[in-house]
Amino acid sequence: MVGLKIIRILDSSDDTEWPDGVILEDNDRFVSVDLGEGIAFQDAEGRLSIQKDYKVDGFVWQVHKTDADPFPSRPHAHCVGGPSRYIGTKLHLGSRELFSGAKPLGWFLPRKPFDRLIKLIQPKFPTIKLPLSV
Repeated sequence: MVGLKIIRILDSSDDTEWPDGVILEDNDRFVSVDLGEGIAFQDAEGRLSIQKDYKVDGFVWQVHKTDADPFPSRPHAHCVGGPSRYIGTKLHLGSRELFSGAKPLGWFLPRKPFDRLIKLIQPKFPTIKLPLSV
């Protein structure tokens, strides 16, 4: 599994500590930090949004608990790493089909990596039975 990677611009007054993070790269222009498995951000109303990346067979998937976009399924996975032609696609967490926006691509994640992904993300959604019904 891969943690959320944050890249930020440094300035001379920046003395921020990263107690649980790992510095992946540090140079004059930026520092890349892996902040670990689960990262929580708050919205203006104080609700937490947990971000976690799941790496399965060279692909990195993100599943957002509070994703405003219900398509192609709720929840669904976003491909954020792997072969460039798949980055930005979405995965239906029932049918295993890939989508580009609202367009079905006719490609399906094979059963074994799909089952591994479901096993990894199921604890994040204890009230939802995964995989979803189609």
